[in-house]
Amino acid sequence: MRCCMIAAATCVGGFVLMEGSSAKAQTPTADPGAWRSMSYANLQTPSPATATYVDIWKDAIDENNRHYEQRGDRRFSKGNAPANEAHFVIWSSRRSVVFSILDTASQCEPKTTFSEAGAAVKLCPVRIAVYEGLQVRTMDGGKACFLELDQPSPATAAASGAYASYDVARRTLKTGLLVNHEAVDGCSFDVPLPRQ
Repeated sequence: MRCCMIAAATCVGGFVLMEGSSAKAQTPTADPGAWRSMSYANLQTPSPATATYVDIWKDAIDENNRHYEQRGDRRFSKGNAPANEAHFVIWSSRRSVVFSILDTASQCEPKTTFSEAGAAVKLCPVRIAVYEGLQVRTMDGGKACFLELDQPSPATAAASGAYASYDVARRTLKTGLLVNHEAVDGCSFDVPLPRQ
């Protein structure tokens, strides 16, 4: 079974960068520009911990469920068909920004595999959700690389992972992917975040 990675939090210049998983509490960090692991969420069984990400991707999750149903696969009638998500969150006192990548069978395409590392990289849809008070704006962001590992372990997590950082001065999120300590071609990019 393929699975995904982990993540932490940052507070500088009024911004808090969050990375985390249900297995690890979120903690503040002093440097938003430092590279951090992206957080992963399993969206098959919605929970309070994944509600934000299920909400961001509700239409795409429903489409993926229909994809499985149309193929005659009804195993997931009490939840969602397989769906994983990777995210990086930036918080300030005024707003929060969530950068999210959704991994589903119906919406991703293979990019490359690294059999020696038990890793696969797929191109999957991206959304950026901006939360300001009670208002939420969600924008489609094309496709980005999503890392799947066959057997996640501390050793593979140290050698392979999806990372992000936030450049406060340029208001830009940076992303990158490593497999076996090497950057994956075509998987590093900068995402300018909207000012308003």
